[in-house]
Amino acid sequence: MEGRTGETVWRAGPAVSVSGDDFSRFVILGVHDDAVLVQQEPPGEGATRVFAFDTGTGDRLWDRAVNDQWAEVAFSGDVVVLPEGDGTSMTARSVRTGAPRWKERLPAKHFCGVTEAAGRLWLQCSPEEGPEEGLVMELHPADGPARRLSVPSRAGLLGAFDGRLLFLELTQDEDGNILMGEDAPYAGIRLVDPGSGAQSTTKLAEEYEGEVTLADGTLWFATASGRITAVSARTGEPLWQTSTSLEQPGEATYDARTRAVYLASASGRVGALDAKKGDLLWETQPRAQSNATNWGATRVRLLQGVLVATTPGGAVFSLDPAHPERTPRSG
Repeated sequence: MEGRTGETVWRAGPAVSVSGDDFSRFVILGVHDDAVLVQQEPPGEGATRVFAFDTGTGDRLWDRAVNDQWAEVAFSGDVVVLPEGDGTSMTARSVRTGAPRWKERLPAKHFCGVTEAAGRLWLQCSPEEGPEEGLVMELHPADGPARRLSVPSRAGLLGAFDGRLLFLELTQDEDGNILMGEDAPYAGIRLVDPGSGAQSTTKLAEEYEGEVTLADGTLWFATASGRITAVSARTGEPLWQTSTSLEQPGEATYDARTRAVYLASASGRVGALDAKKGDLLWETQPRAQSNATNWGATRVRLLQGVLVATTPGGAVFSLDPAHPERTPRSG
């Protein structure tokens, strides 16, 4: 789809056929070097695959089967990191050609995720049993063997702040059990020096929940009810809180150029807020029926100054953030 006009440039059918009432879930991982990466998760026991398509022609460039039993697919810059084979290792491949760049083994019997922080890729893993302590390590460091950092498993890596890795810690109940789930609250910020492993913690002024984004020294929490809260990553204190009409919004997208925060809901409604003050700048009308099971499934993206979003039903549409009142094109 052409970002500014919404015109269909090319169309590719499902890469793996399905039958009956079954359906596949498609996730656009990202775009780089005139290639778009799409992850297809077939229903039932079908294998997940990642496909690369030429953005100009729609031609399939390459595809690989993914074994995501122990780790998730990650997209960063000019590589996509895939758990392949028996799922115990990860291979970084060129977005355009699929050629392997490097390969790393995963810690045995650990569930792992990959996060980009401070311009590097970090592997965060929690043990299959005894989830109190996890580990974090840089993937394929350029300056020697990766240092392993120990962090509580209740702390999830979000990104970097002041040269340190920033983790959000989930709340524990009176018995020390970690509260899990979509509405699980966060209680504190943990900063970890990636070189020395030194750690410091800051308690959040209050417990926050929802989809969370870290950018420009700010944590943005988006709840299922559409309430957006900005919290200082330095102090844990709230900066502002704004109620919107967005239902089950996904993670916020920060635009440093306009200093605005954009969010999209499960119904295809898009909203913009002033990043510093929290003022609601505008909201659009919904484009699909909301579905409570899709909380956080929709994230608006910036593409050459244009906002591009999708609905869980498969609609893709673009908006000019300077003129959201104009009728958006869809594909």
